Amino acid sequence: MSASRRHDWWRATGQATRWFMPDFAAAAAEYDAIHLTMAAYLSTAGRPLPVEGGQTLLAGWDPDATFWLTDLAAPDPEHEHWDRDPEDYWRWRIT
Repeated sequence: MSASRRHDWWRATGQATRWFMPDFAAAAAEYDAIHLTMAAYLSTAGRPLPVEGGQTLLAGWDPDATFWLTDLAAPDPEHEHWDRDPEDYWRWRIT
């Protein structure tokens, strides 16, 4: 990963290091999706994160987004519903 993003990520972070991307194929063996909460986004976006052998960076993600690794658990739009609870929060459910 270092050769393709080193310059961009160095400019964003000021860190000259080896950069790594997550192994999404390996993650797909155990998980159907990865969800990035708003709190996780706000605490990590643009900040170098240490990993074995170098660092990684949260890049190209949107807050409160789900990245589907497989199509097995993808919801069927005909069975998705949003409800507003009494405290004015929206809740997603599958029927």
